[in-house]
Amino acid sequence: MTLTQTASTLDAEAIAGISGHLDEPDWLRSLRAAWWQRASDTPPPTGQEEEWRRTSLDGLPRAAELLIDAPELEIDLPEDARAAGVILSDLRTAVREHPDLVRRFLGTTDGPASHAHFWALAHAAWTGGLFCYVPRGVSVDGPLVARTRLERSDVTYLPLTLLVAEEGSSVTLLEEVSSPDGGIGWFGGIVEVRAEQASRVRYANLQQLGDGAWNIAAQRVAVGQDAVVTTLNAELGSRISKVGLDVQMSGKGGTSKVLGLLAAGEDQQIDINTIQDLAADHTTSDLLYLSALYDRAHASFYGVTNVRHGTRQTSSYQECRNLLLSPEAGAEPIPVLEIEANDILRCGHGATAGAIDPTTLFYAQSRGLDPDSAERMIVRGFFEQVVSQIGDETIRGRVLDALARRIGSDVSDQVAA
Repeated sequence: MTLTQTASTLDAEAIAGISGHLDEPDWLRSLRAAWWQRASDTPPPTGQEEEWRRTSLDGLPRAAELLIDAPELEIDLPEDARAAGVILSDLRTAVREHPDLVRRFLGTTDGPASHAHFWALAHAAWTGGLFCYVPRGVSVDGPLVARTRLERSDVTYLPLTLLVAEEGSSVTLLEEVSSPDGGIGWFGGIVEVRAEQASRVRYANLQQLGDGAWNIAAQRVAVGQDAVVTTLNAELGSRISKVGLDVQMSGKGGTSKVLGLLAAGEDQQIDINTIQDLAADHTTSDLLYLSALYDRAHASFYGVTNVRHGTRQTSSYQECRNLLLSPEAGAEPIPVLEIEANDILRCGHGATAGAIDPTTLFYAQSRGLDPDSAERMIVRGFFEQVVSQIGDETIRGRVLDALARRIGSDVSDQVAA
């Protein structure tokens, strides 16, 4: 199949055509058809929803060609992890080589309600993605890495990532995506992370799409009993990014840490909405998002913490800080707390948006730095609040290198020092 199908012309026949082109088993054909029906029955956001008031879909390039033949993934999977039963492969390969395992997990849950249409669409029309599976009790030393490099930017690509960590396992996964500047396209990646009982999961997503890309993304993280999950989303590329994050604290004693770094310039627009859903006793969920905004860039954050009725001894906090580095840059942080229980340990929020404090800038320049170098040093120190929480050196290095292209060439040396 060539690049002739578009998202705007998708229908049931086209979805069936994707399965036929990829020679998929009957169970997957049926699954795609069911999700296509859901996508058809679930209209896209209208802009009236609270999560979508700050991002209009009017310019979404639905007519961009659908990328059927997905780009090859660059994967780093240590041989000892492979020998222990760890699977890290593109999703199409996993369907062929591990059909029973993929069928057990694929397409069985809903994503963020705000992105229900796009979640269903990706499950129906995905042509690439990632499958990561860690068996029960297996601990993976060092990070697993998967990179997607799109050769064209003027396409629609709807990849699906599924990360499953079984009981008592441990894994760190870095996923990167990039595309060239120039063309206008639609990247609709969705991610599902399942951390089962007593597992330890660290997932990082580094987005460096081209300057014409629309990034309409969604993530769902399910934290099981006594599981510990840390997610990091570094949003550095794209023209428009609208990301929905859903963290489900459904297992007693589970812990989640939700980290985000946004560095944007020119006319970039980044809009994040999150849900931290504390639905079990003794759960902890903390969120920290930081953005540095140059030129005319704008960042929006709408975060909801929901402490469910009847839960006990939960702890949660959300913090969103925005550094405005131009008079024309803007930020809109909106934290929301929905507390339905009485027996809580902590539930709070903090949100700021403002320019660099003149006293701080003066002090930096008094140490012999010119104004530009002083600003870069302050921005690097600002991001250190998140960077210092990245325990893995590979992920830390990749994120710092990416940040350097936005805020200064010596960022990795300065922050690591």
